[in-house]
Amino acid sequence: MTIRTKNLELTPSLKDYTEKRFAKLDRFSKHIIHTELVLEEQRGQYLGEFIVKVKGRTLKAKSSNKDPMALVDELRDIMANNLKSYEEKLRQ
Repeated sequence: MTIRTKNLELTPSLKDYTEKRFAKLDRFSKHIIHTELVLEEQRGQYLGEFIVKVKGRTLKAKSSNKDPMALVDELRDIMANNLKSYEEKLRQ
């Protein structure tokens, strides 16, 4: 997983939390090729984009929150739903 930041310092605690939360995405799909997280701070608001490259597609999740840890949780939940939908389409 690649983590990029803009206008934000990636603290060790945020990095560990992020890696721990996204490590479990493998259980939703076996077709994950690469993951990338982009975190940005703008005027006290944190913006995030989580990009997952899977076989034949690129899935994206975007969100914003005032708390970076809550933002990571939101992005994980959105991507989990996207991966479930992707796997259902593959089965059809």
